[in-house]
Amino acid sequence: MLKLKIAILSLGLASLAACASVEPKPCTAEWVDYKTDKVLKKFAASNRGMINDLRRLQDADGDVDPFVAMQLISKQKQIERFADTFQTIIVPELEAAVDQCGDAELIPAFTQFLRDEGVGEATLEWVGPLIGLMQEMRDPQSVRPDRL
Repeated sequence: MLKLKIAILSLGLASLAACASVEPKPCTAEWVDYKTDKVLKKFAASNRGMINDLRRLQDADGDVDPFVAMQLISKQKQIERFADTFQTIIVPELEAAVDQCGDAELIPAFTQFLRDEGVGEATLEWVGPLIGLMQEMRDPQSVRPDRL
């Protein structure tokens, strides 16, 4: 009897695991969410330190903490690499997935990604122009304000 219960439980868990790993039907809203989530979670996990630094920039009152801002300015290269990685790797991955369906408007902006990661509006207002300026100084042709 115990073996039968274990077998039934194992089959139930196996079917749940199979359901969780099945990719939704392509070009549906669920599929776009699935693809976007998959790409952005990987990016967030590999950039957790920078995202946490950006979260710390805004204090409990919603103001930008000048000391944290100074620390972030000293991390100019890391911020630049963070934004560049999003622009050169993540956006093309999302575009490739969405191009299958022909609806490029479903691609989230960098600031929306940060917003979803818990970065506050004051931080976004502070860091957006900084990232744009850094990219403009490095390569004037690469900056597209609609992508920030």
